[in-house]
Amino acid sequence: MRIHRTLIPAVALALLPLSGAHAGLTGVSVGAGLWSQDPRGHIQSNGDRADVEDDLQIGSETGYFVWADLRHPVPILPRLKLQYTPVSLTGSGSVNNTFEFRGVEFAVEEDVDSEIDLDQTDIVLYWTPWSLMFDLDVGLNIKYIDGFVEVESQDSGEREQVSFSGPLPLAYARTEFRLPGTGFFGGGEGSFLGYDGHRIVDLTLRGGYRTTYGVASLAVEGGWKYQNIRLDDFDDMDADITVEGPYIGASVRF
Repeated sequence: MRIHRTLIPAVALALLPLSGAHAGLTGVSVGAGLWSQDPRGHIQSNGDRADVEDDLQIGSETGYFVWADLRHPVPILPRLKLQYTPVSLTGSGSVNNTFEFRGVEFAVEEDVDSEIDLDQTDIVLYWTPWSLMFDLDVGLNIKYIDGFVEVESQDSGEREQVSFSGPLPLAYARTEFRLPGTGFFGGGEGSFLGYDGHRIVDLTLRGGYRTTYGVASLAVEGGWKYQNIRLDDFDDMDADITVEGPYIGASVRF
């Protein structure tokens, strides 16, 4: 009974912001941004490695991301951040090196259309052990990858594709430094996994400006996003793909 008497008030307090009460709420934020995605690396599935740039002719794209962050006031319970980052890369051109993808051979100078999707949903559970002049958040990021690769020959019409998906647990950390009295801030955010042949590095460096309007604060920011996703026999897919580039974003906090 003691456990239930302890948990029930804590859960009730954590749910207050969701029911419309603002007492004790340390922040609910939502944001979105545009990301210039410049890819490199290779993919492999039941065949030879195919270079993302030289063989698949994949080039830069402009993508977006959206996120929401709930910072409740109960120290023992983890806070929650959700982020969705679709990565859809396409290419069209001539193959530089002969390669086989899932039993289909694509020869040198053969014209191909290619697509690589690496859509990601991040569910971050974190704690804030320090929040004075700067914030320090640490926790766990469950990153769900929903991937798709397709290669089609413009010459023969042969097409091969593969889908792969699943969750991966990453260590998570974030920090934000504020320049007192100015509204300017800077910081970084990162998730990392190195396990069983998989390696994921997901980093963001940012700087921006925040101002207050009534009960809300608005922020604009810019910086650099970097991802390296290395998968080893992940749902019959091997990959080592890096996507990076500058981004701009905006958010509102209540």
